[in-house]
Amino acid sequence: MRSRRRELSPDAGHRSISAGVYSRAAEVPYVKERRGRAVKKLLLVALAAIGGLLVYRQIQADRAEQDLWTEATDSVPTGS
Repeated sequence: MRSRRRELSPDAGHRSISAGVYSRAAEVPYVKERRGRAVKKLLLVALAAIGGLLVYRQIQADRAEQDLWTEATDSVPTGS
C-alpha cells in the first residue's frame, strides 16, 4: 500500500521531471565554464605568440641597424 501511495502522490511525478531539468541545467554552466577556460587559454597562447613575434622582429631590426652602423663606421683599407 505504501508503494501505491507514492505513485498517487502529486509530488512523485514532479520530482522525476524536476530532477531531470535540474540535472541538465547543472551541466550547462559547467560546459560554459569549461569553454570559457579554453577560450581564455587560446587567447593567452595567441597573445604570447604575437608578443614573441614582435620581440623577434625588434631584435632583427636592431641587428640590421647595428650592421648598417658597422658598415658605415668601418675603417676603409688604404688600398681601396
